[in-house]
Amino acid sequence: MNHLVWRLHRNQVYLALGSLAAVALILLVTGTVMHNDYTSALASCAQTHSCGDLASSLFRGDGDIIDLVNMTVFVPLLFGLFWGSPLLSKEFEDGTHNLAWTQAIPRRRWLGANIGWSLVAAALWGGALAALVSYWRFPENALISRFSAFDIQGIVPVAYALFAVALGIAVGSVIRRVLPSLATTLAIFVALRVAISVYLRPHYLTPITKLFPLSSAGGPPQNAWNLSSSFVNGQGRVLGDHIDLSQLPAECRMPVLDGKGIQGQCLARHGFHQLFTYQPDGRFWAFQGIETGIFVVLAVALVGFTWWWVLRRDA
Repeated sequence: MNHLVWRLHRNQVYLALGSLAAVALILLVTGTVMHNDYTSALASCAQTHSCGDLASSLFRGDGDIIDLVNMTVFVPLLFGLFWGSPLLSKEFEDGTHNLAWTQAIPRRRWLGANIGWSLVAAALWGGALAALVSYWRFPENALISRFSAFDIQGIVPVAYALFAVALGIAVGSVIRRVLPSLATTLAIFVALRVAISVYLRPHYLTPITKLFPLSSAGGPPQNAWNLSSSFVNGQGRVLGDHIDLSQLPAECRMPVLDGKGIQGQCLARHGFHQLFTYQPDGRFWAFQGIETGIFVVLAVALVGFTWWWVLRRDA
């Protein structure tokens, strides 16, 4: 059965390996250059005590590569669409599963081999790509919050890949048609990923809410994930992220409000502060672990459902 799975899907494997090799070459070469530039810039600025502006001076010419790296967020979805969804739906649509089941191959073995190898391939490919992206982003992670690229580095891409493939397989086992399975998998995957990243992820751990003075040095720690910010007046009233001129003391009513310059100094004298809600950068791996656990549990549940559904329906 394992040999049959290989013969059926070897072209997909070759394509995936070729794509991974091309991406690896690009990221390793450009990533090495970035690492060297960052190390040199860090050593230079340490002598002049001017390391605060490294984020704005480094990596400005890497826009195309950054776009390529950011696009890897779609790779798990592609696994679900082109590995997961057709895996069983095409077999059922073409009726080839009946041929396999009449060739002395037990249904459990047929189902286990197809699902098992697909999940292993997705996990290995997703893990390799996540490792490459994590290596490439290392200098930027030191300067910019890692949460800004949460979905494409660390360990969560592996969980996304497992979930996408398990979802595609489960949907295909129910719908039993390739194109409807593709569309349904796409809709469910995107909806769930957006819902979790927007509404659930910011609250995995209780965010920190803290008042900071209106000054150039006032604000959350470096690389923190800022969830929201508001201005607070001298009486402790939260004014929102923008202040209407009518809410300012008369002497501070100037045309431009930046909270940092002359007007900011005026507001500071009147007791104005900024209220930030944020997740510190140190929680990155805790968040990675939590989200990985969520999607792995969902993947296991989908595989269990598929196993039960196929064996029950075709018993």
